[in-house]
Amino acid sequence: MQHYPRDFGRKLPQRGAAALPVGVLLLFIAALVLIAVSRTTLMEQRISGNEIRIRQALQAGQAGISHAMAYMKAGGIDRVSPTSQADAITSLTLPTGASYQVYYCDPSPDSPPDPYPGVDACEVATSRSSCASGFTTTDKFGLPLVLACGRSDDGIALQPVVVSFSRATTMTDSPDNPLISKGTLNVQGSATVTNYFNNLTIWTGGPTESIGNAGKTFIRNPNIPQPEMTESPPSDIPTSCKANASYICVTDKTAKGPDVIDQDLTLKNLSDEDMFRNYFGHDFETYRDEVATRVITAAQASSLATPGGEAIVITGSTASVSLPNGTIGNTDNPVVLIIEGNWNQGGNTTVYGVVYVMGSMGVQGNVTVYGNVSVEGAVGGTGSLDVIYDPFANNDGSNKLQKLGKPGMLSGSWRDWL
Repeated sequence: MQHYPRDFGRKLPQRGAAALPVGVLLLFIAALVLIAVSRTTLMEQRISGNEIRIRQALQAGQAGISHAMAYMKAGGIDRVSPTSQADAITSLTLPTGASYQVYYCDPSPDSPPDPYPGVDACEVATSRSSCASGFTTTDKFGLPLVLACGRSDDGIALQPVVVSFSRATTMTDSPDNPLISKGTLNVQGSATVTNYFNNLTIWTGGPTESIGNAGKTFIRNPNIPQPEMTESPPSDIPTSCKANASYICVTDKTAKGPDVIDQDLTLKNLSDEDMFRNYFGHDFETYRDEVATRVITAAQASSLATPGGEAIVITGSTASVSLPNGTIGNTDNPVVLIIEGNWNQGGNTTVYGVVYVMGSMGVQGNVTVYGNVSVEGAVGGTGSLDVIYDPFANNDGSNKLQKLGKPGMLSGSWRDWL
């Protein structure tokens, strides 16, 4: 066997010389990846934080709209005029720390706010005369545009939410004559019924037995051309059955003129439910719960006070309702007043609007209605009843009595994006 001697003096090639730079390179790459991941994580945290802020601000803005809805349903700015900037702006901080501020803006063409304001609208809203300042005691925003500005808990995110409000339709078919009764008309005191706009004054399902010794009806003097429905009836109604420049007398205690239609079987045979629905477009329960702006009891009716512009239901099917002395409503802001029971009225009471009685009507005092009285039962009593027909028409041809119901958001008007 042959043996070769080992060469202990020759150096062997070294291994692993490239490991250090490769390791350094890998560490550098890992550091870059770590930095990139950290920056991405930080960015995602910021995005997530911003999304939370935006959600908080949006939810606060939506809460502001809900606040405005509840405020107006309770009466609020829709019925009581604001007298200062503070009255027209509502601010509230939520339990989450987010907050909102609500502005009620005048939607009239004379001072229209931007219907789709951006964030800057919330920043400058306090200087907008149509949304915050410049109110007087005569201002009345019947259908306000609401701007709610929601803020996140840290105040960084600001989100405007805008919505227009409308009101439920209170009457689908407004009456076109002063006095309607499905039953009889037998007023022993006096009933003076006036219609300046057409030739129908009294329409009953039963007989018109008496309008009293001093009772009379008046229609427009035929020398006057047909007036616009936007006019108010002239106030120079004669005190006796005679003609003047505005009116002529047609019916009194001795003669029944063509302006009186009584014993009409179509009206007499109309069910109470159908009569109510013809006027108001709903059954009574639906109207009471979903349309009327105020529901009160017969006991509360004796102290009823309203500046007008409401649809009011007085409940109690077996109750006898008596309204307070004084005036309810006015020409610019009439009322729709529905009495579920009987209306037995004494004292001196004036109503501007439509009074619908689901029972019978008894007149013991001096009752004056500018608008219409419609009764499912009979009309009687020993007092004085004066009914002057007023169509309450707006200049645009609409009727002031038709939009007096509960306020609600106008479909399609919500905007919460920029």
